[in-house]
Amino acid sequence: MRSFIAAVVLSSALAMPAMAVEAPPTDASLHKLLDVTHVHSLVDNMMAQTRAMMQQSVEANLASQSQLDDGQRKIISDSEQKMQALLANELAWAKLEPVYMDIYRKSFTQKEVDDMTAFYLSPSGQSMVTKMPQVMAQTMQYLKSEMATMGPQIQRISEDTANQLKAYNASKLGPANH
Repeated sequence: MRSFIAAVVLSSALAMPAMAVEAPPTDASLHKLLDVTHVHSLVDNMMAQTRAMMQQSVEANLASQSQLDDGQRKIISDSEQKMQALLANELAWAKLEPVYMDIYRKSFTQKEVDDMTAFYLSPSGQSMVTKMPQVMAQTMQYLKSEMATMGPQIQRISEDTANQLKAYNASKLGPANH
């Protein structure tokens, strides 16, 4: 009898760590979290910003190349429209939602999803959801200006690297092969 009790206690002790692992979130809870955090709207806003940046880039490129004729401009414009359509198709919510669901399922437990949903349903959580696009837009604007100021430095580093690689490759050939 003692060995039976010992076996039950031992098997219970071994099973406890497995029981302590929290269950993955359910699809319903993940849908609710994505809904209350307005992820679909955030993705739509991100797509709109991406389209606007692409449009600005194409327009700047066209403006800098005044020697282009109308046919060349049309080709470039058509290319931009194709890129926009590609982005809209490949980054559509219908394609992204399962990806979000999978990532959230792998990253969060059911309790964490429930806790986040409760927070985002609160006034402070809804304030965060409402204000986050503005925060991200301001962050992107800052990063864009920083990248613009770093552009010449990045160009110099790239040129220096290319020169170093060229010199290194030439040194490997030896003096007889110059």
